[in-house]
Order: sequence, then C-alpha cells, then structure tokens
Amino acid sequence: MPPRRPPPPGPLTLLSVAAALVAAWLSFALDQLLRGSIGALVGVPWHGVRLSPESAWTIVAVQGSASGVPAGGIALMLLAGAAVLPLIAWGLVGLALAFRSSGWLRSFALSWLAVACIWGPTELAAAALGGAGPAAELYARLGEPQAGRWAALGLGIAVMLLIAEPLSRWAVTVGGAWMRADSLEFRRRLVRAVAGWPGACAAFALLLSAGWDRTPWALLWPGVVLVTLQVRTR
Repeated sequence: MPPRRPPPPGPLTLLSVAAALVAAWLSFALDQLLRGSIGALVGVPWHGVRLSPESAWTIVAVQGSASGVPAGGIALMLLAGAAVLPLIAWGLVGLALAFRSSGWLRSFALSWLAVACIWGPTELAAAALGGAGPAAELYARLGEPQAGRWAALGLGIAVMLLIAEPLSRWAVTVGGAWMRADSLEFRRRLVRAVAGWPGACAAFALLLSAGWDRTPWALLWPGVVLVTLQVRTR
C-alpha cells in the first residue's frame, strides 16, 4: 500500500494565522508600553500612547527628547520588547500545557510564542533590509544610521536559526493533538501549519503595518522565517 499522506491542514493554518495576527497586535502594544515605561526610567519623557501614523491598527508610545540619555539607556528602551516578549510567551505556553487548557488557548499561546520568537530577528532584518524599526532607530540615535547593516542581517538569521529548533519542537508538542507527527514529513507539515505560516504572516504584518519596511527587499524576511522553521524541524 502507498504511504498515507498527511491530512490537509488548511483550517488549522487559517486559525493559527488569525491567532498570530492578534498576537502581533498585542505584542506591538506591549512593546510600546515597555518602551514608554523603560524610557521614562532612563530619562526619556513619556506622554502616553496614540495611534500610529503609519497604520491605524497599531499604537505607539509618544515620547519626548532623548538628548542626554546614555547609549545603554537608549538600547534598553528600544530593545526591551525583543527580550521580554519571548519570556512572556514561553510562560503562557507552559501554563496552557500544564493546566491542560482548551485547544483554542493552546493554539493562541503557540501563535504568540511564534510571534515573540521572531520579534528580535525581524527587528534586525528590518534594520538591514528596510532601514527602519527599533534596531535601525538605535543606530540612528547613536549617530551611525548605516552602521552594522549586514552584520545586523547576519545576526538576525543566526538568531532565527537558533530559536527555530526549540520553537518547532514546541509546535510539534502543542499541535500533535490536532495532526499526526509520527514522521519528519508530518512534523514539517504540522510546523508549517501552527508556527511557520503564522510566524511568516506576523512578520509580514509587522514589516508593513508597524512601519518597519521601507524597501521591497524586507519582504523577503517572512520567507526566511518559514524556511528556517522547516529546515530546523527534526
């Protein structure tokens, strides 16, 4: 008998993508709140939040002048989200699994984890390819807007390769309740459905709607996210 093919994961993929887009909005809002609060601690006045001029669906922190703030404080303010978001998402997934939560909550937690894990690498890719985003803003505030462009891209790819394997393992652990994962082919199909396509769509949304994209080259990054997760699935 011919080998059984994996089931079509269309509905699961659509639900996971929708969850990832919601998670991207929440993550961006949380990132801006972290930026404003940490900026206030290091000496940057915070005047609340408002709708982004690039997109009405995101909010941004309204801040005053950062003159006189040391470089370390600026870096902490701009990059705090990339460090804190994965910790929150890992904790949410752990709680969802520990308490045997309903399927929709586990799916949302996994989608948020995918978004949080690609956040930092996407910031670096946006700085290198699009000249925008928090990492590019850090270079500009330090007076060297073009510094480290290709180094930032290389670092983004390296971090993506590093996090892709544990993220794919969590995807198989969480998504195994809905799809078979007893072979490499099935596991890759599962990872695409619950982490790959959701992560790529979230990266696309960030690059376009958060104002992180200024050149068409940056739109190659969602493909890097998807391919990296596939390659690192074991």
